[in-house]
Amino acid sequence: MNARRGLRLGLGPVFAYEWIATSRRWQWYAMRSLFTAMLFVALLVVLSQSSTRPSGMTLHELATLGKNFFIAVIGTQLTLVLLVAPAATAGAVCLDRSSGMLTHVLVTDLSDSEIVLGKLAARLVPVLGLVACALPLMAILTLLGGVDPNALVGAFIVTVGIAVLGSSLAFAFSLWVKRTHEAMLGTYAIWGIWLVGRPFVTLVNNAYGWSLAVPPSVADPYYLAFAPYLFPGTVSFSDYLWFLAITTGAAAMLVALTISRLRAVCTRVNVPRKQSLRGRLERLSDRIDPRRFLPGPSLDFNPVLWREWHRARPSRLARRVWGLFMVGAVTASVGAIVAPKSSFAMAWVNGLQVSIGMLLLSVTAATSLSEERVRGSLDVLMTTTLSTREIVLGKWLGTFRLVPSLAVLPVLVVLSSDPLNSLYLPTALMTLVFVFIGGAVITGLGLAMATWCARLGRAVALTVSAYVVVAVGCLFIGMLFQSQHSGEGLMMASPFYFAGVLAADICGPGGGRQHLEWAVFWIVVYSMADLGLLGATLATFNRCLGRVEAGLPLTRRRMRGVDKPAKVMGIAGEEFD
Repeated sequence: MNARRGLRLGLGPVFAYEWIATSRRWQWYAMRSLFTAMLFVALLVVLSQSSTRPSGMTLHELATLGKNFFIAVIGTQLTLVLLVAPAATAGAVCLDRSSGMLTHVLVTDLSDSEIVLGKLAARLVPVLGLVACALPLMAILTLLGGVDPNALVGAFIVTVGIAVLGSSLAFAFSLWVKRTHEAMLGTYAIWGIWLVGRPFVTLVNNAYGWSLAVPPSVADPYYLAFAPYLFPGTVSFSDYLWFLAITTGAAAMLVALTISRLRAVCTRVNVPRKQSLRGRLERLSDRIDPRRFLPGPSLDFNPVLWREWHRARPSRLARRVWGLFMVGAVTASVGAIVAPKSSFAMAWVNGLQVSIGMLLLSVTAATSLSEERVRGSLDVLMTTTLSTREIVLGKWLGTFRLVPSLAVLPVLVVLSSDPLNSLYLPTALMTLVFVFIGGAVITGLGLAMATWCARLGRAVALTVSAYVVVAVGCLFIGMLFQSQHSGEGLMMASPFYFAGVLAADICGPGGGRQHLEWAVFWIVVYSMADLGLLGATLATFNRCLGRVEAGLPLTRRRMRGVDKPAKVMGIAGEEFD
């Protein structure tokens, strides 16, 4: 124990172990293949919309095609990196803490920097590998003439900065929280503040007459990536370098903070005292919790739902994120109501708060079942006489109870418009129904992923990934078909565009009846998807979780009936009651 430790070169044994374990997981290879496939799909969609003649395309048409390729690929890549980078490192520390593995690592002679840098680098390298998948393809596209090499390098610099910052931020959250989805929830909340901050401040200034400082446009990664084509001459190559320097500098500070607090956080027992400020605040939050004053389900209706209603309590970080979302949503909704309708503030506010609210719901949709599956309490629940249908529906309803609160503000914003408008009531009704149906689909998707995936982090990541692919991918596909009548209809599959375009029709001349017809179509499609997910979960629940339900419902029905006296067969075939 007193021997001097030799100097290690490189990232240390933790990186070697994590790298070998990561390289043996098929999920990363599947993620890389899916990432590349989505890039090629974006290229094929752009190519299908290009005009072709038997004589071939002109140089100008080839340049336009290369420009469209650039926008499609970079937009898809940047969106996926914003999603994948936090998911890759969200469970790096909290999962090892819950399993006890980190305790054994801390008693070795490994330094804190070796542990943190080894774990972070082993998860960051595959993310950077995803970014590198598109580089050869985009380099070849420069031959078309429409892809500027400087814009291409700048877009990849922005993507690398986002990947490094997102991985470091989720890793830092993973040290202070206990669950993977909490780290992802905190990271996505910061992403939302970053990306929505500039238009939100502009909306507040216009609505309330304030003069708050508006963040610069070069702080937006999407603006930097697309500025050479959408806003020529507004950015230079030094802006990309400053963006990379700021993101990597913030990531370095987060890593340094994680290294300095690793042992202090992982070796303490964090129990609030009754007389401490934290203990008093927690008791106060329990007393003013609005769920205490709401009528709850009865125990006889569904015991699982009753248990979820009284047991499930979000963590402090989850409460803060949801509270921050509600404060921002209320402020923006009031601003949209008082703002002039010609500014289309209602459309932006409804689109953002519906899409962001469903994103937060997708992070928490798979946690109820997955956490019990990891802890082992689900095995106890499955040994009862409750049927699989009661367990699944109870879990589904326990998560779905968050959805009605997401529909209040968007509907109020619509109802504050002109009541004499012919689209007034249909728009309010369609907005309300879509939020309920969309929330039901996300709830069913999270429950299905928790049933099919044994790991909590993987179930949450797949649920969030599926939501973002639909919410963002439909926008890009609809933009490519925007010249046709079906373009806006395809875009309405996204929660952002669905709620936004319906509110825009009230603010000014729009699609009107055509948008309402597409709204009915997507509500029907999502309703069928929700029923399909719920039916698939019920059909595969017992097989995935190893439950044998044969005889349980029949036994329970017999127990509820009147017991009949047993007949005992006596000697010589006589019966005795």
